[in-house]
Amino acid sequence: MSFSELVMVRIGHAVGALCFLIVLPVLPFIAVAAAVSALVRPDAETPEPSYRPDWAE
Repeated sequence: MSFSELVMVRIGHAVGALCFLIVLPVLPFIAVAAAVSALVRPDAETPEPSYRPDWAE
């Protein structure tokens, strides 16, 4: 591998490591927020459609 290819690989690894360092600590908070949202959200009531075409009867 040439020097420029090695530099690009190093940069790619650095960017990947930064992404992991930023994303991984936030994931538990996202999971907890999703769980709390699912528990707090009221059940969705599905109302009957107000319009039914003639051919649907």
